[in-house]
Amino acid sequence: MPVPPHFFRTMAPSLKILQTCFSASWGGLEMQAIELSRQLHARGHEVWLAAPSGSRLAQKADGFPFTLLPLPVRGYIHPLLAWRLARFIRQNRIDVIHCQHSRDLATVIPAQQLAGGTVPTLLSKRMGSYVRKKDLFHRYTYGHLRYVLAISDVIQRNVLETTPMTADRVLTLHDAVDLTIFDPKKVDRVATRGSFGVDDETPVIGFVGRFSPGKGHEEILDAAKILSDRGLDFRLVIVGEASHGEEAYAAAIKEKAARLDMGARVHFAGYRADVPAVMSAFDLFAFPSHAESFGVVLIEAMAMRRAVVATICDGVVDIVVDRLTGLMVPPRQAVPLADALGRLLRDPAMARRMGESGRQRVEELFDQRKQIDRLETIYRDVIADT
Repeated sequence: MPVPPHFFRTMAPSLKILQTCFSASWGGLEMQAIELSRQLHARGHEVWLAAPSGSRLAQKADGFPFTLLPLPVRGYIHPLLAWRLARFIRQNRIDVIHCQHSRDLATVIPAQQLAGGTVPTLLSKRMGSYVRKKDLFHRYTYGHLRYVLAISDVIQRNVLETTPMTADRVLTLHDAVDLTIFDPKKVDRVATRGSFGVDDETPVIGFVGRFSPGKGHEEILDAAKILSDRGLDFRLVIVGEASHGEEAYAAAIKEKAARLDMGARVHFAGYRADVPAVMSAFDLFAFPSHAESFGVVLIEAMAMRRAVVATICDGVVDIVVDRLTGLMVPPRQAVPLADALGRLLRDPAMARRMGESGRQRVEELFDQRKQIDRLETIYRDVIADT
């Protein structure tokens, strides 16, 4: 009888992994930090997630089976915290450190050095930078990293252009989704649509993202107005909330919807934790972001067999195949966005074909199980090289 591949993973010794994410915000980056910690813990590793005390990330992470390590992170440089973290690394015999935010390095690298400098440390890079980081301080912090794991090819190029890292130390490792959860057969589409006040017949255009300038809220509202004026029947459901400091922007977007007289067409659903069900409730998924290093919500929508209309920007080109898994349009332009959405509203058979192709692409390239297999291999390789 053949031995299943996961048998060999379970026979390998478990690791003691310190994940860090010193972000005070709440969005895709922070969600990925929690999800990765959850998945690694589920594979038998001992996982700690270090996060700022009182942050949304710490609040959301509390209660998960991995261990939350709340730290008094304020500002950028933390000498005393570095000593405390170094003691934690030594006492718990941490095997590998994985930073989820560039800002973490200012504290983590000094801590790693104070702990003896032998614990391999990696950084996941999810956002590009326009600042060159090749000064003495950044040569010190990046010089003690084994790898930077870029979530898209455009971020990999950006890291090489702006940091002291060399090509052999920058790998592309896409974010991914858990296909056992993002499964259209496991959700109640009708009930979720009901929570949006939408029947099962009316086409729904979905948008998921926090209220933040550059996410494309203005363009999706303008596109919805254009579609409404063209006589198309649909509803637009906007899912997400404002992070700290972005409340005024969220209010302005809702005022814009009222000003466009789109109250009957647009439903602001707020934050939803049941993302698979939300994606299933949509008929089309709109991603009008001005610039995006990757776009996890895109692969979540595609995993749920939803055709997507996305802007041609940055890491999105790693995900969407134009006219196969969706339609791509220029950013910041409402008319092309409306044209693409209207085309799919008028041709639901095309939308279904694109949704099927999208699911296949996610299974091939963005399956979380495969990505974490690769990450575990990276962890074990850097530990073995120590």
